[in-house]
Amino acid sequence: MLRALALLSSVLAQAPAATPPAVDPKLPFVTTLHLENDVLVQSDRYYSNGIRLEHHGEYDACRELALALGFPDSVDHRYPCGGSLAQNMYTPSRIVPNEGELPWPDPNDRPYGGWLHGGLLFQHLAVDEEPTDSSRLTLQATVGVIGPPAGAGVVQREWHGALNNIFGHVVARIPVGWEAQLPTEPAFHVSALREQPLLWSRYVDATWSAGAMVGTVFTNASLGGTVRAGLLARPFGLAPIMPSVRKAKRAREEAEGKAPEVSSTPDVPERTFEAYLFARGQVRWVARNLFLDGTFFRKSISVRKTPFVGDTDFGFALRGSKFEFDLSFVFRSQEMAEPPDPRLSGHRFARLQLSYFH
Repeated sequence: MLRALALLSSVLAQAPAATPPAVDPKLPFVTTLHLENDVLVQSDRYYSNGIRLEHHGEYDACRELALALGFPDSVDHRYPCGGSLAQNMYTPSRIVPNEGELPWPDPNDRPYGGWLHGGLLFQHLAVDEEPTDSSRLTLQATVGVIGPPAGAGVVQREWHGALNNIFGHVVARIPVGWEAQLPTEPAFHVSALREQPLLWSRYVDATWSAGAMVGTVFTNASLGGTVRAGLLARPFGLAPIMPSVRKAKRAREEAEGKAPEVSSTPDVPERTFEAYLFARGQVRWVARNLFLDGTFFRKSISVRKTPFVGDTDFGFALRGSKFEFDLSFVFRSQEMAEPPDPRLSGHRFARLQLSYFH
């Protein structure tokens, strides 16, 4: 017996060590600050301000959730998830009355409205050998509150007052009428957005998108597209770096004894820097917009909306290994069917995005 054990131990000692399983590289964690405001385009009406802090990354729990839901388990299917905290404020076409003007705010104008909300985000990134066969699906669930607890009126008044104190003269009017804002109630909606490249190169790409929202805040369907031109490294901006995913996929296939797929798109040295111009367009069919239709659970001020709204977005982006900077200007068509001043067109505002990768 002792002799048999000794023989077994000598065989095990001479056996080659088992090859450790290949570890797939994960995408970086991303923390992003989104700022939207109309002050840079000399406007102060409608969608006046938005701020959102968002974080997402490839947590193990995200992938476990995806597999439990039946999504594919392979290196070229990625599942980032995360959360966000945001505040949005909406105002009439004029935030101060004309001299002697009563009543105020105008009941035929867009009502004041504030929205404080948090959300959960889940993405499915399907990365193919051919970039035009890749896709991104983004699912979000948002829960928050409308009305005075959202703090939008306080923030706008304090911010405008601070700007006037800094510059020593009136650069931002102090809004009047937040006391008549939409009343307090809970608000929630869920949304889905799918994106896929139509064409891709390291200098020009184009992507289409289709999405929908359902809930007490927004209910709509959208169709859009994005064109970028410059020095590009990856589709979708913050999506996985294509060559890295390809190499990881091939390494896993070789480790499993499979013949790796051959791509018609050659691998090229991976860029860690991006600089490009972009243009986006989106059209939405709007079934519900709480900030025009009024609150869902109780009666409130409301105005008649247009069924179709379009956004056009022009800007530029710079990205390094750790940071990304995006600045763009958004032009939105008129959302009210009967604006108080027929000469009013739509709206415009600036959008700034700062991202940190870690």
